[in-house]
Amino acid sequence: MHTVRRAMIAGVLVVMSACGAAAASTTAATSSTTNGTSGVVPLVSTPAADEPIVQVVAAVTPSVVTVTSQVRTLTPFGGSNGEAVGTGFVVRSDGFILTNQHVIEGASAVTVTLASGKESPATVVAQDATHDLAVLHIAQDDLPALTLGSSDGLAMGESVVAIGYALDLSGGPTVTSGIISSLERSIDVQDAGAVRSYTGLLQTDAALNRGNSGGPLLALDGSVVGVNVAGGDGVENIGFAIPIGVADPLLHEAFGRTA
Repeated sequence: MHTVRRAMIAGVLVVMSACGAAAASTTAATSSTTNGTSGVVPLVSTPAADEPIVQVVAAVTPSVVTVTSQVRTLTPFGGSNGEAVGTGFVVRSDGFILTNQHVIEGASAVTVTLASGKESPATVVAQDATHDLAVLHIAQDDLPALTLGSSDGLAMGESVVAIGYALDLSGGPTVTSGIISSLERSIDVQDAGAVRSYTGLLQTDAALNRGNSGGPLLALDGSVVGVNVAGGDGVENIGFAIPIGVADPLLHEAFGRTA
């Protein structure tokens, strides 16, 4: 088992696209033909709006939220107030949001900031410390919910996209992309002086950093296949996500409590 850092406050490679669809353009590249003469090979660029990752980001961004927890840290000299910032995503249109349990652990108050910038106080409806998952609820209707996919059929090498509020940076979420690097990983994570153990994780080379915790890991059809949880400390291109199927029992519990 390897010890890695928490992806609590996260992102590296920011993918941005210009407003509107760009028209296809061509450039010319010179190559040599078999008889030694020069030929011109046209290279056709793809409009950004046609790229799969751009389409995924456009579709899911309205469903990804910031989760801010007010926490109090105890010290030998008393205590201090602070906040922890992570990511979550809408799983049901009537205000249900999935995130990591460590994002809201010990919080005296939790606030969700929607993609529109609107802030809402959140209630922790259900949490599972063992699997590091929590379900929040805000008093909002008609929210755009993400489609929960399946992680059972994932294969190594399959393309994925991670989105979250890396480092609590202003100006919107951070997007990174990569592949499923491995399956069924087991790791230990340093967590506020303790060690939290995980099993059965998805490993990805999509960059995950502090703040990505609780954000979605997505297939190229836009469905959620995992919940981002940690990135490797001192290494590159190693991140981990909880398979989305692990959240099913907790979601059913949360939905039942508010039925």
